[in-house]
Amino acid sequence: RSVLPSGEAWRTLVQTLRTRIFLSLSDEASARIASEMCGSVMKTRASYTFTETTGRPEFSLLSGRAGGGRGSIGASKSFRRQSEPVFTPREFALLANYQAVCLPYDGVKSLPATRVYLKPHYLPRETGYWRLREEGRI
Repeated sequence: RSVLPSGEAWRTLVQTLRTRIFLSLSDEASARIASEMCGSVMKTRASYTFTETTGRPEFSLLSGRAGGGRGSIGASKSFRRQSEPVFTPREFALLANYQAVCLPYDGVKSLPATRVYLKPHYLPRETGYWRLREEGRI
């Protein structure tokens, strides 16, 4: 983004590329734009509420115990649907070496954003990414 002279020239350049690959992004603006490009999904979130009521609250200074008259206690659980990004801007900043987020295009349609694990060309093809990571080679 900082290389192109015009303020909006980078948008034109990005629009011409169908498959997009994002490596670790250090600036907030780029990470936010990448997050928006990956889209969002609807998620259901639970929230809990606890209530306690009493007519005559009392507290004993000697024993440190709460007491009192009649009271009631209640608990409720509610759900709400909320739109959340598939990948947050923070996730783009925390991508490790040899990891990326990809917005693939298969020639017909765009596919959903996916985290991909990259392996350098000089490492053996028959050895998997996670095995190499376990061995400390990547």
